[in-house]
Amino acid sequence: MNFRSLFTYALSSSLLLVINTASGQGLAGAKRYQIKSAIVEYTLSGTRKGTETIYFDNWGMREAKYTKAEMSMMGITQKQNTLTLLDGETTYNIDLDTKTGTKMETPMLKELAANNKDLTDAGEKMMKSMGGVKIGTEVILGKTCDVWEIKNMKSKTWVWKNVPLKTKVSMPSMEMTITATKFEEGAAIPADRLAIPSDVNITEGVDMKKMLDGLKARKKN
Repeated sequence: MNFRSLFTYALSSSLLLVINTASGQGLAGAKRYQIKSAIVEYTLSGTRKGTETIYFDNWGMREAKYTKAEMSMMGITQKQNTLTLLDGETTYNIDLDTKTGTKMETPMLKELAANNKDLTDAGEKMMKSMGGVKIGTEVILGKTCDVWEIKNMKSKTWVWKNVPLKTKVSMPSMEMTITATKFEEGAAIPADRLAIPSDVNITEGVDMKKMLDGLKARKKN
């Protein structure tokens, strides 16, 4: 997961999205969102400027996130033209400019889904485990969102039916806001939006489960 590193991926769309997706064997019926499908368009402002569009179907168990942005820090500007595709038990991170990408097994999903098919509940529990507190409600695009704050990450996330409609991060060297500007609920998602482009070369990526297990082991020692 990279701003699409673990930190930036989570905050750029929602801290709830650390729970990715799957629809493989044993996970039939699992849900990430409380609506079946949608197309959501966002604007990115602050340190990171640009646009982002999310297409999801099957209650969020299949999702594509297209990001086109520029991030400026310490006089350095980095451009981003990426696709993050959650498809079954696999997550793909693709650079649409270089036509390269990586794939990895979505971490933690099987364990979460084994205990609770409704991953929206698991997402709220994970938010709380990260220090998140629900501080109120606010209306965005006519939808009443729960507002979550994680003080130690200097972030707030506005969530409707588990879909993030706004995220704000306020750090000394990093001010970023992602705001939904259009929400098309129940949209029919074009098949090509949820597919890997045919000209992209995919290689194996980081095994997130092994990395997380390694971090836990080091903490114990």
